[in-house]
Amino acid sequence: MNNNIKLSASLLKAIGHPIRVQIILALANHGDMTVTELTEYLQIDQPIMSLHLAVLRKFNVILVTKDGKKSVYSILDNSVYQVVSIIYYTRNN
Repeated sequence: MNNNIKLSASLLKAIGHPIRVQIILALANHGDMTVTELTEYLQIDQPIMSLHLAVLRKFNVILVTKDGKKSVYSILDNSVYQVVSIIYYTRNN
């Protein structure tokens, strides 16, 4: 099997969780956000949020930068947002 196919399937699996889709959409629509901002905005417990953020970081979907003690998250791979956005907005209209 082609390595690109495996990588593509792994990436789709990584973004294929409802919470991760919410994170991607929130970051794309609101710009950079801290963990606290994401947990409050999405109303998700912080430990669960951290788990999902770690998966998205592992697959280079999001980027984390430090601002003092704060971790600030942003979209790293805009093509992933485009895929999520197309599916989300097409299916919800």
